[in-house]
Amino acid sequence: MEFFFTPTDTYRNFTGHHWSPVLILSLSFYWIIWIGKSKTEHVKWNMLLALSMIPFMAVISRAFFTFYEGSFTIQEELPLHLCRISALTMPFLIYFKNKKWINIFYFLIIVGTFQAVITADLKYTFPHYSYIIYWVFHMSLVWLPVAIITLTGIKPDKSAMIAAFILGNIYMVLTLAVNFTIGSNYFYTRHKPPGGSLLDFFGPWPIYLLVVEGIAIILFLLAYLPFKKKVNQ
Repeated sequence: MEFFFTPTDTYRNFTGHHWSPVLILSLSFYWIIWIGKSKTEHVKWNMLLALSMIPFMAVISRAFFTFYEGSFTIQEELPLHLCRISALTMPFLIYFKNKKWINIFYFLIIVGTFQAVITADLKYTFPHYSYIIYWVFHMSLVWLPVAIITLTGIKPDKSAMIAAFILGNIYMVLTLAVNFTIGSNYFYTRHKPPGGSLLDFFGPWPIYLLVVEGIAIILFLLAYLPFKKKVNQ
């Protein structure tokens, strides 16, 4: 088990260590969704619940591994990143079939997880636990709303988009307050990820927060666009 904790080569985005897990996990989840399309509604919801437990357990596993390793800190490991909050929430929304909040979290997950897949905030490569958990977590989370829409026919609407945007902004303000209180950087509202990200192109703090606000509006509209077309047909 110690090889999970042994430092590896430094992770770099846009290399084989980046694209390999994206491709392999995407094909895996696509295959699962394809199989689920032929199942009954009851089985489909059970499959979605099982899928939602993957990112849920990834969050729990990361906390356990960092605690075991002795690197757990409240500045890094609390479930206060939006992705972690979404992962811990989705199993309950799916279990209770709460379509209103599932639609809201569709936008939060798709828009909020976009940067984490394009520019991963990682230090080590395979087989370090942080690398494995990171990709299993983010790829399963971003495919989950796709699976929900495909298997249940749920269509996020404009009200869900607006609610998600407002909720995301409220959460940004709350995390900003938490970050300045305990010296953390949840939701990256206090400074940019040290490993580099798309935020590096958007100016210094707090300018990049304002730029991200504008980009978020565009991304929310793009995430809604496929469903707007279907409604108007």
